[in-house]
This record gives sequence, C-alpha cells and structure tokens, in this order.
Amino acid sequence: SYLLDPDPAAFTFGVGRWLGILAMASFVIIGGGGLIWTVLRVGTSAERLGAMARQAAEIDLGSETPRRNRHFPTIPRVDGLTNSPGIELAYRLPPSQSPGWRLFATTIFSWSWTSVTAVLVVWAVTSHAKERPEWLLTALLLPLVAVAIWSLRMWIRQIWIDTGMGPTTIEISECPLVPGNEYQVVLAQHGHIHVKSLELWLVCEEEATYRQGTDIRTESRRVYEQRIATFGNFRIEPVEPFQTTESIAIPATAMHSFHSAHNSVHWRLLVCGEVSGWPPFTRGFPVVVHPGEATSRAAASLPVSRSALRPHVSVPPAISGTSV
Repeated sequence: SYLLDPDPAAFTFGVGRWLGILAMASFVIIGGGGLIWTVLRVGTSAERLGAMARQAAEIDLGSETPRRNRHFPTIPRVDGLTNSPGIELAYRLPPSQSPGWRLFATTIFSWSWTSVTAVLVVWAVTSHAKERPEWLLTALLLPLVAVAIWSLRMWIRQIWIDTGMGPTTIEISECPLVPGNEYQVVLAQHGHIHVKSLELWLVCEEEATYRQGTDIRTESRRVYEQRIATFGNFRIEPVEPFQTTESIAIPATAMHSFHSAHNSVHWRLLVCGEVSGWPPFTRGFPVVVHPGEATSRAAASLPVSRSALRPHVSVPPAISGTSV
C-alpha cells in the first residue's frame, strides 16, 4: 500500500499545480474577507456612516491622547466606548464580543478542515480507481467527512445568525456614568425576524481571580440587575428596524467600575431576546461607572475611620520627687 511503500512521484507538484493552489488560495482569502466585511456592515445605515465621517473630520490630530484619570487609576478607560458616534445620542457602545471574530474563526476552521478532507477524498478515490485501494484511509475518511459536514453546517448557521437576525446596537447619552444620575439609551434591533420577546437589562458583575493549589480560578457573580424594558410579539423588517428610547438610572450607592490584578467590577447593558426559528441570544454592551458622591464621602472619611480603629495608649504623667 501507499502508506507502507509510498511512491515519491505521487507527491511531486509541478508549476501548474502550484499555480492552481495559489489561485484557489487567493480566491478563498478574497471571498472570505469580503464575506466577513459584508457581515460587519449589515445594518450600517447611511446616517450611521455620515456620523462616523463627521467625527473623523472633527478629530484634532495634534491633540494629546486621553490619559487615565490620575485620581482613579483602577477605573477602566472610556476611550474605547466614546470613539464611535451615535445617530440619536452621543455615543454608540461597542458590543462585548464582535460577531465578525466568531464568523472569522468559524470560516477558517470550516474551510481548512473541508479542504484537507477534500484532498484526502480525492486521494482515496484515485487509489480505488487504480485498483490499489487504501482501505485504512477510506475508513478514516468517515469521521473526517462527518466533521467537515458539521463544520459547514455551523458556518452556514453563523452566517444566518449574523445576517438574518441582524445586529443589535445601543446608543447612550453620556459616558462615563455617575451613580445617582439618569441617562438616555436608544436600543435598535435589525434583521428580518419575528421577535417573541426582547428585554433590556442593566447589570453589575463582580469577578475574582484567585489561586487554588496550582490552578488559577476565576469566579463571577452578578451583584445587581435591573430590567429596564420588555417588549414582545412584534416583527422586524429589513427597511425598518425596531428602535426604542429608554431611561436608565445608576443607584446612588452603587459600586463604581473597578479593575485590578485579582478583582474587578463590570457594568453592562444586556439585550436578551427570543426569536422565532432562532436560538435565544444575549448581547452585552459594557459601560463605565465613575465614583459618585457616596464613594467620595467614603474615601474622604477613610483616614478618620482608620484613626478611630487605632488603639488608644495612655501615657502616664511624669512623677516628680526622689525615689527611695
């Protein structure tokens, strides 16, 4: 068999084969890049593109890059949240996880696995045609073909999710947020779908990273949640996305955003939905909350609290006179 006694001539590539491989690779790269670019631009209207162009024209190239506030070094920066202008409000929040990366990873895995499987299938069919069948390779092709079919199905499903369901966008009136204040939020859902339910939540999650033996573990717990709005049983058309304006309020005593080596506090706006013919989805949009008046008062009273906890040591008065 070829596996025990391979023929070196069967593995030689001529100029024509190399040119064919380069041409196919270029088609794959161009087609995949164009597909991902198209998916990322789904739902981007002309008004949105115009707002981005206006912001780009107003950028002062000579201005300094925004720096982290020296008073709050452990608070995340808001540069990544305020660099995208909105149509209705000041800023459009970026999603926690971009769908383009999921589609890119699915595309690379699916096309790579399918290409390798196709080459092995051609090799196995050729061996049978030459009456020198490769039975071991033929047997191994069964799970390889099954994984290739599954990866192609997941790839097509991801394309349907990113294009058919449509993107979710959130715009906010101000950033960063301050406890005790109220802000405006615009939620927009695009696509060509029938929505069973759509909810907007404001949540705060605490995350802790610690070492247990030789393992490093990370645990997350939701410490605050507030349902802002709920909608149900409506249809979205491609030319008319669903859009609503809501008000959110950060509690006056809420903990601000925080990030350190082992602990962090994250605030997010969550959009949870159920769509006919699609699995339930949850899309998050991070926000940054700065310390409010309650936190400032606690920070100002911290030295007083520390001095109150110090033990009181009384010094006896000096004794005059001679000792006996």
